[in-house]
Amino acid sequence: MTDIDPVAQKLLYSIMQFNKGKWRQHKPHGRNHNEIMVLACLLHGTHPGERLDWRDNPPDFERELNESRPGLKVSEISALLRVKSPTITPVIRGLEDEGLVERTMDPTDRRAVRITITEAGRNIIRAAHEERMQTFNQLVEHLGEEESIQLTELLTKVYTFFDTVVFQQTETSTQGDDTP
Repeated sequence: MTDIDPVAQKLLYSIMQFNKGKWRQHKPHGRNHNEIMVLACLLHGTHPGERLDWRDNPPDFERELNESRPGLKVSEISALLRVKSPTITPVIRGLEDEGLVERTMDPTDRRAVRITITEAGRNIIRAAHEERMQTFNQLVEHLGEEESIQLTELLTKVYTFFDTVVFQQTETSTQGDDTP
């Protein structure tokens, strides 16, 4: 067993608190996290948390909200959210039943179906975004601008560490298991 570094342990428990936090249970406009993430993927055409370097130039939310996109295949949404298609299919079906997304035939491939966000879905994302921005404006007031910027930089480093370094280590160790 590796030595337990008290700073590493404190960091682990601090991050674990975020996973258990009440804020993760909040449902903006009655929508759960998965529904909001699917709608956001459809709106942006990418995973909402994975844009290249937002730190200096955040996305123009209003512009993106009004852009028209061709939609995404279920497999593309699953890949962006890093889940399997059977996980996301019932979420899409529920959103479709409520008129928040619709299925359209791909104009270039008649076998493919694309999922697009409707105006009602855009309204949900708009309201959820406004709600989140109110909360994060309060957080900036609570921390102050300097600490907020510092936190942003640290969280970006944490994300990069887990998404690249740890992911690469995991990939390397699983590839090594396949060799005879």
